[in-house]
Amino acid sequence: MRLFLTFFISLSFIISTFFCYGYSSKQPLYSNYIKGIYFMQQGKPALAKSYLDKVKRKVPDSIYIRLKIATALIQEKRVDEAEKVLKEAKEIDPDNLDTYLALIFIYSYQNQEEKLEKEYEDFLKKAHQKKPKNMTISSYLAQFYLYKRKPQEAINLYENILEKKPGNLEAFFWLGYLYDQAGKDKKAKNMWQEGLAINPSYAPILNALAYSYAEEGDKLSQAEQMVRKALKIEPRNGAYLDSLGWIYFKKGKLQKAKEYVKKALNYAQDPEIYQHLGRIYIKLGQIEKGLKVYRQGLKKFPDYQGLKKELEKYEQENKKNKK
Repeated sequence: MRLFLTFFISLSFIISTFFCYGYSSKQPLYSNYIKGIYFMQQGKPALAKSYLDKVKRKVPDSIYIRLKIATALIQEKRVDEAEKVLKEAKEIDPDNLDTYLALIFIYSYQNQEEKLEKEYEDFLKKAHQKKPKNMTISSYLAQFYLYKRKPQEAINLYENILEKKPGNLEAFFWLGYLYDQAGKDKKAKNMWQEGLAINPSYAPILNALAYSYAEEGDKLSQAEQMVRKALKIEPRNGAYLDSLGWIYFKKGKLQKAKEYVKKALNYAQDPEIYQHLGRIYIKLGQIEKGLKVYRQGLKKFPDYQGLKKELEKYEQENKKNKK
């Protein structure tokens, strides 16, 4: 709660010029504003709000006064009222990003996931609209589209990022990922190879390209070298350890495969790692251990279809073998 309040209190000082365009000459207005901020800092939000309300009556269209009133209401734990005040501010000026941020923090604090997602999307879209050349904002919006499973929107944004910033390695990585997910393997590999031509030590792309080779059972020695290079940069990265284990699986080196995939689970909880480890045990002839790993994975990731299918398949085979 303290961090949450700190954010809103800090908003009070973001716009220090609020009274610099004529209000400073209006002594009662300025005095009420200062008193409101002072009592907020003193932990007296009800008193602070009473003074800030007086300012709001004089300047009813002020976004920033509403932000400060929302701060006072949150300090009093009147969060629903704060939300209402912020929505009023948003109606007055839909382009003011501070109100979006404030609502995002409120919905996060209240664990209102649906509202939080919607507000975050609106914020990113508005920010991107206002600053289309800001690559950080574009990247955040692209990541949000990835999360919402809107691959084409994400692809459009990353392609736009590369047009404006041709050396953006993050864009090369994610475009490769998106093409790979869409079944465009060749296009994905080309994208990753272009990224590595710019920076041969960019670990995420090294791992992605190596894993794609492993999945195809192709260029396994090269894939191993690439993943080992990535692991020198990030030795505790579970995804990279899993990739190395999977390369060994494809090479038929099952004990080494087991070693690295088990180690991967110490650093990353991912259903695909459980699936890999289960399959390694099955290949080793340790059926019960493999089934146990599948069940452990499904307990954590009950909706992951790959684990479900393999568990059902090998359970049935195990029953037949016992007869």
